[in-house]
Amino acid sequence: MQKLYEVSNEVDIIDFLVDNNAMIKDFSRSQLSWFFVGESFHVILYLAEGEKPKFERFIINRFAENMNDMIHLWNHFDKRIQHCQETRVLKLAKNKVHDLIAMSETFRALFNREDFEEE
Repeated sequence: MQKLYEVSNEVDIIDFLVDNNAMIKDFSRSQLSWFFVGESFHVILYLAEGEKPKFERFIINRFAENMNDMIHLWNHFDKRIQHCQETRVLKLAKNKVHDLIAMSETFRALFNREDFEEE
């Protein structure tokens, strides 16, 4: 079962932000939002620096036990930073993913999970 999803449909992303009372108000700069919905971790990026501003959303289901996809997402952000793409907001996203990886044992205990993927 796939546990990492990327959503590019901006209408869906905006609906999600509105539903969570987190719609951005300043469209002049890139921004990061993140949420927990149950055991899913959601990262929403608003990227304002490119040719055309856009939203991106990443979802990792059962993130606390799914370290392979968390590491994959961390690497994805790192590669984009190395290519000088939206470095400020991508560093924020990468650091948030890193923090959650470091706290994975705590989240597994919180969700009462013992089964997880490990490299």
